[in-house]
Amino acid sequence: MSNEYDTGSGAVSVERRSPEAVFGLLGDESRLRILQALGETPDESIPFAELHRRSEVDDSGRFNYHLGKLRGTFVRRTEDGYELTYAGRQVIGAMYAGIYTTNATVEAIPAEESCPVCGGDLVAEYAEETASIYCTACEDFRNDFGFPPGSLDQFDYEELPFAFDRWMSHVIGGVIDGFCYTCAGRMDGQLVVDDADERMGGLPAHAEFECDRCSSTATTSGGAPVLYHPAVAGFLHDHGFESGRSPTWELSAVGLPTGELLSESPPRMTVKLEHDGERVVATLGADASVSSVERTTVG
Repeated sequence: MSNEYDTGSGAVSVERRSPEAVFGLLGDESRLRILQALGETPDESIPFAELHRRSEVDDSGRFNYHLGKLRGTFVRRTEDGYELTYAGRQVIGAMYAGIYTTNATVEAIPAEESCPVCGGDLVAEYAEETASIYCTACEDFRNDFGFPPGSLDQFDYEELPFAFDRWMSHVIGGVIDGFCYTCAGRMDGQLVVDDADERMGGLPAHAEFECDRCSSTATTSGGAPVLYHPAVAGFLHDHGFESGRSPTWELSAVGLPTGELLSESPPRMTVKLEHDGERVVATLGADASVSSVERTTVG
């Protein structure tokens, strides 16, 4: 099926094939061997003879037949041989990440730092493809999110809490930028006003994001979109916190964000951070995007 539409500055053509036809191509051991052989050097084209050798598909006729089946979907031909398409890279990436092939459990690991809200003990654990980082003393600090199981062996045991937190920051950054973590579709956000007893991080509203294509959802505190804004990230960096790199629980060293609701319909609020004689105030609109940022010296 092929779709074509006009964006106003030019036509965009999108050809779609049924999932049954595409994923059916992977139901053969020889084809998986060919993809894995290409995945050994994913940034290079491989000559036909070398690809045949790497794949260890003995019969040349069978090798050629299965390579032909993969062409156009997972493999493309180049002047130098054959290489993975974007779809082929995604399949190989899923194999490396263990998304379809690995099950894992990690018992609670103490984090080095304390809960930024109450000072209690933080722990990280992993089960059913979900990483969790939470405070054992309060219910105000808890994050649950998907983490690829095949990545667990890339880190030492004591590094896992930090690795989980970095991955969460990576995913949230993509969501705030408008990309679905499941299907790469467009995600739109909205600011949702909370009751006093349901507030996340003490802020009067939280952010919800939903994918237009697959309907995946993500929920963050109302402060999260602000922390990823370049002007606010610069403020944090100047005071020793690197957004997306420093563990989220270290934000308390700079100061946890506070918020003030400007209106309920449409929802709008300000989020403020203040540290060492400086203050940054950001305004969030109904779509959970930052409309303005003001950085000032405190009196």
